[in-house]
Amino acid sequence: MADFVVGSPVRDEDFWFREEFVDDLWEALEKHNILLLAPRRIGKTSVMYRMLDYPKAGWLVIHLNVEDLKTPEDFFINLMDAINEHQPEYMRKVLSTSWTYLKGVLSRISKVEAYEFKIELRKEEDLKENWKIRLSELMDRAFNSGEKVLFIIDELPDMLSGILAYSPDEYEEFLHWFRKLRDKSLNSSVRWMVGGSVNLTAALDKEGMIKLINDLKTEPLAPFNEKEVEQFVTEMLRINKVEFDKTVIPRIIELLGSPIPLFLQMLTQELYRKWKHDRSKPISADTVTEVFNKSLLGEMARDKLQHYRTRIDIHYPEEEKEATCYLLNKLSLSENGVSRNTLLQLYRQIEERKTKGRSGPALNQAFQRLLLHLQSDFYIEEGENEKFDFASRLLKTWWKKYYGYESGEN
Repeated sequence: MADFVVGSPVRDEDFWFREEFVDDLWEALEKHNILLLAPRRIGKTSVMYRMLDYPKAGWLVIHLNVEDLKTPEDFFINLMDAINEHQPEYMRKVLSTSWTYLKGVLSRISKVEAYEFKIELRKEEDLKENWKIRLSELMDRAFNSGEKVLFIIDELPDMLSGILAYSPDEYEEFLHWFRKLRDKSLNSSVRWMVGGSVNLTAALDKEGMIKLINDLKTEPLAPFNEKEVEQFVTEMLRINKVEFDKTVIPRIIELLGSPIPLFLQMLTQELYRKWKHDRSKPISADTVTEVFNKSLLGEMARDKLQHYRTRIDIHYPEEEKEATCYLLNKLSLSENGVSRNTLLQLYRQIEERKTKGRSGPALNQAFQRLLLHLQSDFYIEEGENEKFDFASRLLKTWWKKYYGYESGEN
């Protein structure tokens, strides 16, 4: 538990605080397929790997990251490869016994290795024409196997965006097939858990296809709370023999707010490195401020935080990009957040600049939808004062530093 894991999913003894959440997921999977909601860097993939590494008794788990896939046939090939990687016995002794297609592929290769296996799958036939048939054959055998199987599909919104861009004629067809498949799964021992760093609901809402995912039980993964922050920092600094005073943890909480685990790891690691170079006195709140400004607001974390800005250009509807950035710029400059009514007025200002800007009920509906998207994507949250503000204090500080000026205020 003494290692600093920065930027990679955490596994084994480095997995903190999520055990109860994982138990809840396993319980929910008895009756549901799941949509795991979490923005990037919150720990979604770590939770998925935990379920892969330590499955509930009686379950077989197959994990597949589909971020770079762009066609349904790619999904089939990589799903088959993931089964081979994570559950090779299940593939050889269960799936292949009654499946002539898979028997034929396996008979032509000496070792079922990823590269060779994928080549043979592509050589077998034109999967662009037959992907639905092969996927259905695969799942029928999974349904009839009697085994409890969990398929974990990570970064599904990215794959759907890829299909829409490169195989648009197959986009809706795949979504309909996947929805029907999940419905059939509930009558068997097969379950699906899907997730993504981009909100799947928002991604499909703009295409008018929400109905194709509304069967999934939503399970949001929250950031660490203050008690968990205190426990994590105290334990990591103690194990690494770092001397620190009682002002350190309150200052960390003040600067990070509800912390994204990645940035809590980064800050704690940099505090340790700072102390190693000068052990003359315990680290203090001033040390935390210095490291926060230099490391987390500097170049070290810029690429990781920049994701929250660039994802708007990639994943948000074209007609909402300007308003999204404008509202976030204004929020970054606020002391204690901004009311819903004020945000609506700011949104209206953007619409009035457009040649064909929306007005009346259409404007109000679009505004409400955008607020929901920003909340579910972890940009903003509504506080007890009935005002909206950034969900992450670090992101707010960073956004103000690099983008606040774009709002036109000094």
